[in-house]
Amino acid sequence: MDLRDYSFLAPPVLLPLLQYMDQHNINKYYPHPNTEQYLEKVLGKQRCTDTTYPLRQLKKFHYDNTYGLADKVEEHLSQVTDEIFNLFDLNLDLNGINLIVYEILTNIYKHSQFENSYILCQKYPNANKLDICIIDDGITIPGSFEDADIKFINDSEAIFDAINGQTSDKEDYQLHGRGLNTTASITSLGLGGEMLIASRNGVCTVYPKGVKLWNKGMPIIDGTFVTLRVNTNTKSNINYAKRREFEKI
Repeated sequence: MDLRDYSFLAPPVLLPLLQYMDQHNINKYYPHPNTEQYLEKVLGKQRCTDTTYPLRQLKKFHYDNTYGLADKVEEHLSQVTDEIFNLFDLNLDLNGINLIVYEILTNIYKHSQFENSYILCQKYPNANKLDICIIDDGITIPGSFEDADIKFINDSEAIFDAINGQTSDKEDYQLHGRGLNTTASITSLGLGGEMLIASRNGVCTVYPKGVKLWNKGMPIIDGTFVTLRVNTNTKSNINYAKRREFEKI
């Protein structure tokens, strides 16, 4: 993979690229001198500082109604969130950040049927921003709706419906996540941040004022990609964990 033309790489660009390399068995990359050390940290070849949470693969648990399986998933999610927040020195209430990461990860385990899923985070101290990026190779949000016989107009509209609370939850699933609406509400309204969701060939961006849908010329995503960019100097308002209706902008 030739990356010599790119002097800056951030998780929203880098994580889908790393997934592509993994899917196509690409083991070599040629970085720009400015990104070489950063890529070494991301890939765990160098010790990370308190600004980079390196590429982490989520464990795969097969849901089969076995007693205690949900507890194993919960334990794994708690471990991942603890690792992230023990690394970063964040000047804010961690409850909101912890909750949005937990909600996204829970959705992946409940719906995506993934084989591989990764998380990568980056803090930008000078800009008071934090990127939290998660990708999986599962059946996608539109695919999950199709499996549940839930109707939608197109893939971007399916994502928009999911953001507003539509779910393909199975009643017997034991995980306690509350869906994308919680994550979108806390990210945009509670933390004044932004959220991008790409799934199959649909893309939506969530802002504090509403949701932008992208319908034309969108690439096909092999799974679902979620990136959150939050303000690290903003106190989260957990009241936004309540269900809120988003409008298109």
